[in-house]
Amino acid sequence: MSWYKFKDNDVYVNPLTTYPAVKFLIYSGSSFYNDTPTISGAFAAPIRLTSPGNVSLYELNVDRVSASTGRSIGPSDMNIADNGLIYPFVIKNGTRMAMRTTSNAQFAASALGAPIKSVYPLVATISKEYYAAATKRYTASSVVFNDSGPPTVTSGSVTHLRALKNTLNYYTILSPNYQYSSSLFQRDFDNIKLGLVSIPSIFYGDEIKKGTIDLKFYFTGALAGRAQDKYQNGELIETVGPQSGSVVGVALYNEGILILTGAAALNNSTDTYVTGTADNPRWIHFGGETIPYTTGSLNSSYLMTLSGTNTIQTLTMFATCPKAQLNHSNNPSYRTFTTSSQVSTGSRAYLEGPQIPIKNIVSSSYADPTGSFEKTTFISKIGIYDENQNLIAIAKPATPIRKTAERDFTFKIKLDI
Repeated sequence: MSWYKFKDNDVYVNPLTTYPAVKFLIYSGSSFYNDTPTISGAFAAPIRLTSPGNVSLYELNVDRVSASTGRSIGPSDMNIADNGLIYPFVIKNGTRMAMRTTSNAQFAASALGAPIKSVYPLVATISKEYYAAATKRYTASSVVFNDSGPPTVTSGSVTHLRALKNTLNYYTILSPNYQYSSSLFQRDFDNIKLGLVSIPSIFYGDEIKKGTIDLKFYFTGALAGRAQDKYQNGELIETVGPQSGSVVGVALYNEGILILTGAAALNNSTDTYVTGTADNPRWIHFGGETIPYTTGSLNSSYLMTLSGTNTIQTLTMFATCPKAQLNHSNNPSYRTFTTSSQVSTGSRAYLEGPQIPIKNIVSSSYADPTGSFEKTTFISKIGIYDENQNLIAIAKPATPIRKTAERDFTFKIKLDI
């Protein structure tokens, strides 16, 4: 085996920016991501243990069901039953590390050295929140002092919308439509009807690519309205519908949030978008009341497409095979084998001749070619080693590469890091 050291110009790292396509079809309170079908497996239905609108972290527990196997995991004194599913765990020790879903009370109650478990699959999907005009955006904290006993403390809370107030105001440099409370538009996000669509970053990467957001509102299969990020400034402008040219919402590219404020009716038909209430199709109802939703609006469907922005660091290596080198092999098929190759055999030894000719593989129409001998090998693998000569990666061409003494090759190897 030959060893070659990479030179300074043979290895470099460069960023590669990709724009993954994201498509969500929403109907009757259910979402479908990139046309993912529902597949039933031999043991589980669906096979990924999650709905088509979800993406499953690591794609673990595919076609598995929770059932006792009669076996235990780990030391016998822990008595951890094997239910056939893969799950993450940590061991309770002095580092106080635990799963995010483990409460402080649960952590304190577990014994030292005991495993703290979570569950797979871990999934993510889009969500929709509908805010009516009367929906409280926040609850103030309060302290009530009592004449006898400690004071009564009530914790405050804010909705997801109110938590975005500073972020929205920051983006007013892009458009005044981001203003949380605007005298220009005579509206305040605290007391108007609106819809908030959240897209987890696992779908789009670093940020949503500007200008790619496209929302389509269908009613009984016909396109009732369309909104696009037309000017790449976060304004969602209605391009199809009765209010064509008007701003019906804003997009937060880095946060993966769409806030839909278009309250004008797209047509005169009605559907149930909010529980127990019939209304005309409006942009504030895009996606229904929530996602998921048990019933949903049966006459309406929604399509959301966008592109993400994902930067990948790529390691590129150039492995050179020089001329007149790498033309010998220790593979037995490299040599010509005949019965005369052996010198002697016995019960304790098998001796070959000191000089066995190399097999001539010059292309010929005959089984035993008689053309001029040409020392030839075939490169089928390239090993990448660290400074301590530990094999850390193997690159394989699609088919073995024919190497002669007169040929030199440079293999371009790329690895995402």
